[in-house]
Amino acid sequence: MYIVTPITMETLWGDDRLHEYQGDPSSDTIGCVYTISGIDSINCNIHNHSEHTTLKEAVMKDPEAFGLREGEEYPLIIAFDSCAQDVSFQIHPTDDYAKEKLHLPYGKSEAWYFIEQPAHGWVYAENIKGCKEAVETALETKNFQDVMGHVPVKNEDLVYIRCGTMHALTKGSLIYEIQQSTNITYRLYDYERKDKNGLTRPIHTKEALENLDSSLKVEKQSFSVGSEFAQREFSLQHVCLSDSYTNTSSLAVAISVISGELKAEGLRVSMGGSILVLPGETITIEGNAECMIAVPHAYWRS
Repeated sequence: MYIVTPITMETLWGDDRLHEYQGDPSSDTIGCVYTISGIDSINCNIHNHSEHTTLKEAVMKDPEAFGLREGEEYPLIIAFDSCAQDVSFQIHPTDDYAKEKLHLPYGKSEAWYFIEQPAHGWVYAENIKGCKEAVETALETKNFQDVMGHVPVKNEDLVYIRCGTMHALTKGSLIYEIQQSTNITYRLYDYERKDKNGLTRPIHTKEALENLDSSLKVEKQSFSVGSEFAQREFSLQHVCLSDSYTNTSSLAVAISVISGELKAEGLRVSMGGSILVLPGETITIEGNAECMIAVPHAYWRS
């Protein structure tokens, strides 16, 4: 078992609500607190009673301990996201594109659990016109109102977004986010916002349109404590965790604290923190905390 130290990321659209989730208290524009990540650009420190290292280094040193094979990364990135503004319209690479063009094993599907619902009660998702040409026209006119779908969401909803789906979080959203570790986003439109240096962020129109699948629809369900969810990339359980936990999966499982605090094998984990439990491992839990249990699926091997 490892305790994971979260990483703070400031963004143009962030705010200060993630201070409660172990975000850097010196920043008031936090968009993401990464509570599980083991890739080059976002590599969390991990520790237990005998070892201090990073997730990427631990996986490289002993992939089998995590249920992985040599050369594989831990396949999930988990974060808490907070939006003071609408996020850019974006599309993530599909599995086929990732394999053929990026030489990666999988694309980037994700799911959002809403801790606090967006200000207007909906997020952007799906191409409601059902064709790429409509998106190209929207890009020319900078008017997406008749193209981007509005998906109603409320607190404790879970929204699953398959890679290739056009989407964007909206103002007021505070979420737990689970995604595949291909950490690539292709921006279609970013409201022509400028950063503190007066520069607009890169737009990736060609790549975004190459990955757009206009037939895709998001999946949404209420996800209160006791709920479960499974897709090809990962499974989720929303639980109140106490006493003990045994990982019966063949891969390391990520447990993130949504509310409250606990001790795992005597080590404190507070809101926004996470634990990695190795395959076949049983850990003791003191206290009682509301948690998400994320189980990766090694579907890319088949």
